[in-house]
Amino acid sequence: MFDKVMVALDGSEHAAEALQMAAALSTRCGATLVLFHAVEVSAFRSDYDMRVIASAREVYRKIGQEQADAIMQEAEATAHAAGVERVERVTGEGDPVKAMLSALRESPVDLIVIGTRGLTGLREIAMGSVAHKMSVAAPCPVMIVK
Repeated sequence: MFDKVMVALDGSEHAAEALQMAAALSTRCGATLVLFHAVEVSAFRSDYDMRVIASAREVYRKIGQEQADAIMQEAEATAHAAGVERVERVTGEGDPVKAMLSALRESPVDLIVIGTRGLTGLREIAMGSVAHKMSVAAPCPVMIVK
């Protein structure tokens, strides 16, 4: 039924629940589980010196990549413990929805599993959740886990 399942990870409890569901589905279907995390690099005011902006972005990128690596390592261990045999890691950069859609264009999956809420807080309330946006924009079915 599913050959490739992607799960969106951000380190939240909802993402952990989504990981459990995605791992169980992947195990039952013999599917590859794709772990996805987007590293958000903060934006800066345009009147800052470009060298400062570039330097700060590099620092944020490095910190974000370290966090992504830790999230992915823990998720991969959880997936293998649940019986998943094949795990891939994909890290995007920037807005989580845009980054995930870009990753899906490069390597399509059969199903996306995502938690209802992540770590975005007030921005999520004002702009809409990543889960909702993915349910509208994704080129494949999306399972939203409570």
